[in-house]
Amino acid sequence: MTGPGRMQVTIQGDRDTVILDIRLTDYDGLDLLQEIRARHHDLPVILCSAYDTYREDPKAFAADYYVIKSFDLGTLKQPIQRAIEAELSMRQAVRA
Repeated sequence: MTGPGRMQVTIQGDRDTVILDIRLTDYDGLDLLQEIRARHHDLPVILCSAYDTYREDPKAFAADYYVIKSFDLGTLKQPIQRAIEAELSMRQAVRA
């Protein structure tokens, strides 16, 4: 799936969070992050990369969390939980 196709999947349905790789086969993950933020500014995004150097890229600052890909799945659990909890809290505040 191309980057623009991934954006379509992100837009469709009710999402709690997005886990996004920086290096996509045919699209720049940081550019896709900017597109996600432009359309869904409150949607939590966890950015994944095998390279710690991307953490310093100003485009990466738009992500809520940054995880180095050499992680075990347990490392990813905490950012996902935080992102979902933040999204649910925001939804509850809007409803109140």
